[in-house]
Amino acid sequence: MENLSTLKELRSKQSLIKDRIRGVVCGKANGIYLHGRAGVSKTYLVRTTLEALGQRYAYSNGHLTPVGLFDLIAENPQSVIVLDDVSTIFTQPKALQILLAALGTPHDGSRTRVVRFKKAEVDETVRFGGGIIAISNLQLAGHTNQVLGALQDRVHVLAYEPTDEEIEAAIYEIAGKSSRGLDSADAVEVASFLLNQCREFGVRPSIRLFIDKALPDFCLWKNDNTESHWHDLVRSSVRGVVLVPEQPLRDISRKDQIEGERRVVLDICSQFPGREQRLDAWKVRTGKGQSAFYRRYRELKLDGLLAI
Repeated sequence: MENLSTLKELRSKQSLIKDRIRGVVCGKANGIYLHGRAGVSKTYLVRTTLEALGQRYAYSNGHLTPVGLFDLIAENPQSVIVLDDVSTIFTQPKALQILLAALGTPHDGSRTRVVRFKKAEVDETVRFGGGIIAISNLQLAGHTNQVLGALQDRVHVLAYEPTDEEIEAAIYEIAGKSSRGLDSADAVEVASFLLNQCREFGVRPSIRLFIDKALPDFCLWKNDNTESHWHDLVRSSVRGVVLVPEQPLRDISRKDQIEGERRVVLDICSQFPGREQRLDAWKVRTGKGQSAFYRRYRELKLDGLLAI
C-alpha cells in the first residue's frame, strides 16, 4: 500500500508536466524548460506523452550548433521540437537568439514567429508555428547568461525532482512488468538488490541505473556470459569503480559461451514469434548483433532442436 501511495504522488507530479506538454501541443504555450537530476526519466515522460497525444515531433540530443538549431526549426516549422541535454545552447549567443525568436509571442496574437539567421552572407527566414520542449539536468538559473531572463519569460519552467522513495516505487513497478524480457520475479530481485546497494553506498537511485545497467548485468550473468556474479557487476555500477568481487568467479570457456547463447536463442524463440522482437530481445540479453543470433539459430535447426 505504501508503494501505491508513493506512486500516486509521483503520478500527480507527472500529470502537471503532461498538462504543460498538452499546452504546447494545443498551441496554448510556445515552450517548456524541464529540468531535474539525471536518470528520473524526463525524456521518456516527454516523448511518451507526445506519442500518446499523436503529436509529430522532432528530437535532438546533445551538442547543437546555432546553424544546426536553425536548420532543425526550418525542417520542422509546424512541429514540436524536443531539445534534450540542451546545456551547450546556452553558451552560444547566436543559438540563444534563435531560441528566443522561436519562443516569442507575436504582437498580432498569431502563433507564427519569424526566426532569422544569416547563412553564407544570406539572411534566411523561417515562419515557425510549432513549440519547443527543452530538457536539461541544470536549472535555468544555473546557466550563465543574462539573456536567460528573457527566455524564462517565454516558457514554462518546470523542476522535476521525484523523491528517492518515488523513484524506488517506480522501479519496482517497472520490475513487476517483466522488464527486458525477464521474469518479473527476477526483475524484482534485481531491483531489490540494486536499491539496497544504493542505500548502503549513499547513491541516489535512478530508473536509468536500473534499466540500462542493473538489468543488462543480470541478463549477461544469467546467460553465462560473465565471469563475475551479477551482484558484483551491479555493485560496481552503483559505485562507479572496479571492486574486489564478493561472489566467486566462474570460468567461461568458448564452448560454455556458445551453449549459453544457444539456450538464449531457444528461450527467445519460445517467447517471441516475430523477427524484430527476437532480435531486440537477443541484443538486450547478450549485447550481440543479428549475425550472432542467426549463427546460433542455424546451429539449433541443424541439430533438430529448433523447428520454427
